[in-house]
Amino acid sequence: MSATVAQVMVQQLISWGIKHVFGVVGDSTFYFLDALARQSAIKFYAVRHEETAALMASAYAKLTGEMAVCTGTSGPGLVHLLNGLADAQKDGVPLLAITGQVARQDVGTHQKQYLDQQSLVHSLVSYTCLLSDPQATVKVLNQAYKKAITQRMPAHISVPMDVFQLPCEEQIRQPEPYLFTRMISDHHTLKGVLPWLERAERPVILAGVGARGAGQQVRALAEKWGAGVIHTLGGIGVIPGTHPLALGGLGHAGSWAAAEILQQADLCLRIGVNWWPEKYISKHIQVIEIDAQAANIGAGSNVAYGLVGDAAQLLPELTNLLSKKERRPWQETLAKAHRDWHNQVAQEAAQSGGFVPPARIVQVMSQLLHAEAVVCLDTGDHTIWFGRNFIPQNQRVLLSGKWRTMGFALPAALAAKLARPARQVVALVGDGGMGMLLADFTTAVKYDLPVVILVVNNGGLIEEKNRMLTGNLIPAGVSLHNPNFAAFAQACGGAGFWVNDASQLEDTLTRALQCNKPAIVDIISDGTTIPGTTIQA
Repeated sequence: MSATVAQVMVQQLISWGIKHVFGVVGDSTFYFLDALARQSAIKFYAVRHEETAALMASAYAKLTGEMAVCTGTSGPGLVHLLNGLADAQKDGVPLLAITGQVARQDVGTHQKQYLDQQSLVHSLVSYTCLLSDPQATVKVLNQAYKKAITQRMPAHISVPMDVFQLPCEEQIRQPEPYLFTRMISDHHTLKGVLPWLERAERPVILAGVGARGAGQQVRALAEKWGAGVIHTLGGIGVIPGTHPLALGGLGHAGSWAAAEILQQADLCLRIGVNWWPEKYISKHIQVIEIDAQAANIGAGSNVAYGLVGDAAQLLPELTNLLSKKERRPWQETLAKAHRDWHNQVAQEAAQSGGFVPPARIVQVMSQLLHAEAVVCLDTGDHTIWFGRNFIPQNQRVLLSGKWRTMGFALPAALAAKLARPARQVVALVGDGGMGMLLADFTTAVKYDLPVVILVVNNGGLIEEKNRMLTGNLIPAGVSLHNPNFAAFAQACGGAGFWVNDASQLEDTLTRALQCNKPAIVDIISDGTTIPGTTIQA
């Protein structure tokens, strides 16, 4: 007997190495979920909201670099997935969304839950298709896969509910190795950058998410070249914050020292960076860029020279070709900047005020988290404090980089624990973001995922409040009525901890990290205004 479309789809996903599918059950996807339930290579994780499913898929792809899959039903199911698809699109990761659709006879009618899905998702995906014939199943799936992998974007397939159960005669295709071929600049092109690097008297390296996996190579180049190293939020942990050339983060969510160095530097080597806030950077600085994607070079600003390829491959050859040059005045400047950054962190963490200062939360995280931990950041005031004050070792940071959606961190933590079960996974979330997808803490309990969620509970959307106040606006709509997040965690079957005094924080966080259960630490914090806050983001 022939396999059904749903069964062939699952077998094709298995051939790609997919191990997880995230989603919510709906009547238009019954047969797809049944096919998932009848095999053991892929596990379906039933979450409470499709937005969680799509954000989990996006975070999984960011952490692993692999294709991730999410699913939802027709109509509202797809609409709820959109926020996660946008996050994946903006941060350039491959993701496949499979959604149900009304039966073929109802497409284009007033049937309940019908909408033109292809028109809706068009701007967010590399590929979208309505699978209308069962004998096109493998062709359509592989077209979606190729587009997602090569363009580093989400792809989408919608399947009418009656098509899932029809027989399909197509054979499964194995993924073509050429899809994973990466462009890299040749030796001649690489040598062409040397005059720029050799002439620089005040060099600096800006490490972004594309420098992940090349930490040792970045460090070796910085030491030989005598360059300070600044990171974006996604580049936190590329080199340890204790290294004497580490200067902290870029921009408002960064260090004063890094901002001052970028005003003095005469050349910046950007490695895997997709963010370039010009107001923090000298207009006279020369820029050299390394990126795995040729299209990204020069996208943030004009560059003097570009190299294409994996930083871990390019940097050792570049370091070997570079001659060591003594730049004593610049080394002294960098040493002072390093000390200034650490002094800033200590000063901000020691600030007194009501309840627990947010900088103190970040300082304790720096002290207690494992060197290989995965830290999932939500979007808000706490994100900026983390960027300013976290002293990294080799932690991996996941965040909604370009899309900057609230609600990202909890789904990201669930995905990170599935992808890296042996690693410590901690999420830092504001009370606003936590409230958005709070129900999916039960997903952590249901699947026994021991993630630790730190909730910065300051009773409001504090970043928006403080920015509005700096512009002499009335901060309407920024106050929140929060539950007791610790009690909620306990009610769900997890562990709940509550902190309202900075002196309790270290001990409480230690207990939460050691409890080996899904846990929420409800930290009563304050609304301290971040230095440099303005109404403009």
